[in-house]
Amino acid sequence: MGARVASAAEHGVEGTATERASMPADTVLDALWLTTLQSICSRAAHDVRGALNAVAVNLEVARSRSEKPGVPASAITAFANVACGQLESVIAMTEALMFLARAGRGPTDVGAEVARVVTLLAPAARANGRTVELDHGFGGLGTTSAATSSARLAIGQCLLAATDASASVRCIAGGAAGPQLLIEHDAEAISIAPSVLDALTVSDIEVRSEPSVISVTFPR
Repeated sequence: MGARVASAAEHGVEGTATERASMPADTVLDALWLTTLQSICSRAAHDVRGALNAVAVNLEVARSRSEKPGVPASAITAFANVACGQLESVIAMTEALMFLARAGRGPTDVGAEVARVVTLLAPAARANGRTVELDHGFGGLGTTSAATSSARLAIGQCLLAATDASASVRCIAGGAAGPQLLIEHDAEAISIAPSVLDALTVSDIEVRSEPSVISVTFPR
C-alpha cells in the first residue's frame, strides 16, 4: 500500500462543493490559498519558536562565559556560531512568511515562490526524518502570467501533499511549454484535493500526479 495522504480538510481546504460553486472564482482561489498558507505557517511555527529559544540559550551561555576572567575566546565562539546559524534560519523563515503573506503583483516568479514554501516546510520535515530539497539547477524555473495566489496555491498544496506522503521530496525545474515544477517523491500515489484542482484549472495551471512525481505546469 502507498503512504497515507492527508485529506483536503487536514490541509485546511474547507467548504462543500455546493458552497464553492456559489462563490466567484477569485474568492475561491483566495480562500483556498489562505487556508493553505495557514497550514504552512502552522508547520513552521514550532521551528521558528525552537530556533529562537536556541538562539537565546546559546547567547546566554556565550554572555555568561565572557564575563568570567581567563575564559578563552574559543570557549565562547562555538556557542556564538551556533546562535548565528539558528538566527539565519529564523530570518529566512520569517522573510518567506512575509513574502507569502503579501498580495503578489505582476508576473509571478515560480522558482522564488517554491523556494519560500520549501524554506518553511523543510525544518519540520527534517525533524520527522524526512527531506524537502531544491535541485541545484532549480533557479531557472521562470515566471508565469498566472495570478500569484493561484501559483502559490498550486505550489503549497502539492508540496504539503508530497511532504505528508513521502520521506524524500525533491523540486526540479522542467518543461518547455511553460514554467514547470516537478516534485519527485517516493510514494506510490499522491492525490490533490478536487477543490484545488478545479480552482487551478480556471487559472490554466495543470497538475498531474503520477507515481514518483507531481508535475505542475504554469502558463507563460
